[in-house]
Amino acid sequence: MGTGEKACYILAVPLFLLGAAMRFIYTAVRFTGFLCWCAAAALVLLALLGRWGRRWSWARRCRRILLALALLGTLLFTGLEACVVSGARTDWPESPEAMVILGAGVNGTEPSLSLLSRLEAALYYIGQDPAQFPIVVTGSQGPNEAVSEAACMARWLAEHNVDPERIVLEEQADTTKENVAFSQALLAERGVDRGAAVAIVSSDYHLCRARWLWGDGAYAVAAYLPGRFWPLTLNYYVREAFALAAAIVF
Repeated sequence: MGTGEKACYILAVPLFLLGAAMRFIYTAVRFTGFLCWCAAAALVLLALLGRWGRRWSWARRCRRILLALALLGTLLFTGLEACVVSGARTDWPESPEAMVILGAGVNGTEPSLSLLSRLEAALYYIGQDPAQFPIVVTGSQGPNEAVSEAACMARWLAEHNVDPERIVLEEQADTTKENVAFSQALLAERGVDRGAAVAIVSSDYHLCRARWLWGDGAYAVAAYLPGRFWPLTLNYYVREAFALAAAIVF
């Protein structure tokens, strides 16, 4: 067994174990765990092709193709992740004509950690601006949720002294693309034209994709998880690069 093959096996083992821990113990980061498994499998395949390549030419060709695909994938991921990271910032408009808060999970009737961070970020900027712009809360009711994400957000905002008449519920959207499309339609009914300054409130890692889907006029309000949840934040940033790729392709 060559040195390169040994290195592949040595790296594959901790990656596999790390992936198992993420998939079955700290399940909140299971997507990254799945990627660890994929990387471990690729390393084992690379080692096997290296061994077989000493006897068969097709194995050498397959190994070169696998290495080329790994390099291309790494470059694409790096570019997408750079976009995600660069978009994870707030740029509050001087005079927004509306605000849209994108939904996240609901625990029964209470906002999840991610949703609560979005609501708190939205509330801060609502308090900083005296204008009575409409506030769209968007998100459907998912499995194990007693109410829709939109209804949960509307109740929370009302409990925190936001005028309920300003709040517009959008309870049909299941995806970010639908969040954007349905919210734009509701705002158009209220005289907010496409391209007007609209503040999009979402988690920091999510803003690049949300703004790209919204198009002209989108401004970002970034919501951050507390620092102690950094493994969860890192998982979301990794996952978002793939979600951005899917949004661009499809």
